Amino acid sequence: MPSEFGVNDPGRLQGRIKQELKRIEYESHALRALLIFCALILGCGAISLLFSHRFWHQSSFVIRVPPLVLFVTMLVIMVLALYLVRYESEVRKLRLLTLQQALTAQADHVARTFDAVTNVFTRNFLSSLLKKEIARAERNNRPLTLMMCDIDNFKRVNDRYGHLMGDEILAQVAGVVKSCIRGCDHVVRYGGDEFLLILPETDAAGAAIVRDRILQRVAEWDLANRIGDIPVSLSLGFYHHVPGQTVEQDLAEVDSRMYAEKHVG
Repeated sequence: MPSEFGVNDPGRLQGRIKQELKRIEYESHALRALLIFCALILGCGAISLLFSHRFWHQSSFVIRVPPLVLFVTMLVIMVLALYLVRYESEVRKLRLLTLQQALTAQADHVARTFDAVTNVFTRNFLSSLLKKEIARAERNNRPLTLMMCDIDNFKRVNDRYGHLMGDEILAQVAGVVKSCIRGCDHVVRYGGDEFLLILPETDAAGAAIVRDRILQRVAEWDLANRIGDIPVSLSLGFYHHVPGQTVEQDLAEVDSRMYAEKHVG
């Protein structure tokens, strides 16, 4: 059912919900009009039964169907029409509820998968993502590099200019980092100001190129957007996956290499 409504496209889901709401509103108006019409018809029928000698035997009007039969027939038709309209309305409400549930599920999935500040993957998604890349690298006997980035002086920016400015720095730096990698690479917000890069099909030489590119572009960004007198830079460390190692071992290795670079820097 979710795939039928386009669960992977929140904008499309919202459009479908608006359409369903308009249809339900239109059908509600139509149902009210039908109820009024039914009330008038039934009222006329009741009057015809009460005053049948005046209503059915005028010189200018002749009917061969007994009034009671005609009245019951009309009543059955009206009740059936009301039931069908009501049934269709309930079906549309059910579809709308399904759309809303799908949209909620999509929003929850996005919240779990993507960080709201930096628009990169969250740490909640890291384990399954990294396991998948490790399995692919070992299956195809191809290199896999992890790169950890930590923003230098980030705490000073937060302390002096507040967390809103800190979030802006995080978002800007994340955008710079994403601009330096390929479409098949992944960026994960690992901690407060730490980003993990997962670089499939990347050996030592390729990792060095990515590292240098990131450092250069962050330096250029800092020169153009420096916050007061606090320079913003990155400490980078990378580690090549060794077949047989677990996700936890890889993360511990790349984390230690990043901190070693940070202390040296």
